[in-house]
Order: sequence, then structure tokens, then C-alpha cells
Amino acid sequence: MLSRTRQTLVAVVAVVVLILLWFVGNDKADAPPADSQYVADAPEAPDASAPAIPASIPRGIPRNGTLDPISIDENRPADILPQVAAESLASDYRDNAGAADDRYRGKYIIVEGVASGIRRDQNHVYLEIRTDNPGVVVRGDLLPRQICGPGTRACEVEARATMVRRGQKVAVECNGAGVAEDGTPLLSDCLLRGGAN
Repeated sequence: MLSRTRQTLVAVVAVVVLILLWFVGNDKADAPPADSQYVADAPEAPDASAPAIPASIPRGIPRNGTLDPISIDENRPADILPQVAAESLASDYRDNAGAADDRYRGKYIIVEGVASGIRRDQNHVYLEIRTDNPGVVVRGDLLPRQICGPGTRACEVEARATMVRRGQKVAVECNGAGVAEDGTPLLSDCLLRGGAN
């Protein structure tokens, strides 16, 4: 049994450690400005007046339960990425494929939705995201190297794909790649994010 002095010392050390952990977890110096606009309907040209998120902010670490809308790939700029719902992407291509191509093709965006499943085709692994139309999905071609944890820890696509379940809310950051002949919106060079934003 510990003496009273040792018990007091252990309690003081524990309180100090908890206070330090609270300060580290609630540090607002590295958080993006609260008044910045994160949600965008479609990719736009970067606005010089928009607040930039410093590249020194750790990527892929959730804040307040969500990931910031910046790329989790540390090799990409720390610009705010446009966020698009899979349903919006599919309806834009259904309504006017040419305008949707102008809006999305070749643009790096975050697409959010509900996973329909993982598909494999020769050397590719695809994530299919549901839309309101049961016959239409948004298909994202996953990169062979994925980021599987905080701090940009890399892993193989097969390991990352096993973490996705049908019906799970998902988000991917990808380049828009147009539309397939059957009307399926396509995404390329996709990184699975740590859940939906």
C-alpha cells in the first residue's frame, strides 16, 4: 500500500498529465478559421482572399469528429477541396454530361456518400458509392497505395479496402474522370478518407 504522500504525488501527476493532454487536444492555433467556407457545390478557381490552411497542419487527423476538407496526401497542396455528394455528381452527369465534365473532369474533389461495395477488376480496386437511383453508382478507382491512419501511414489498397463495409458512410478524394458509356460517373486516383466528412 502506498503512503499518503505517494498517493498525493501520484494524484497530482495524474491531474497535470490530464491537463496537458486537454491542452494538446484543444489547441486552436492549428485549426482552420471557423468562419471559412468548407462546402462547395463544385470545383472553383482558388480565391486569393480565402484563408489558406497552413501546410504544417497534420493531415488525416480528425478534429471535432471530422477530417478537414484538405487532402490527406501530404504531397498535395493544403488547399481546401470542394466537397460533392455522390448523388449531386450523378445527377449533374445525368442532366448535362458536357457541363458536368467541365465542372468535374480533371478536378481534385472530395466525394461523399454511402458505400455500395468494393469491386476488383484485374489490377484495379474500385469503390462504388450509392446514389438515389438504384441502377447508378459513382465508381472511384482506388490508388494502389492508400493512407490507412493518422499521420499519413501508408498501406496497400487491399488492406484499406477491407475496412469499407456496404452501407458505411464514406468519403474519397479523387480526380473527376468523366462518365462511362453506361452513364456511371467515374473518379480516378482515389484515396479513401477516414470516413465521411
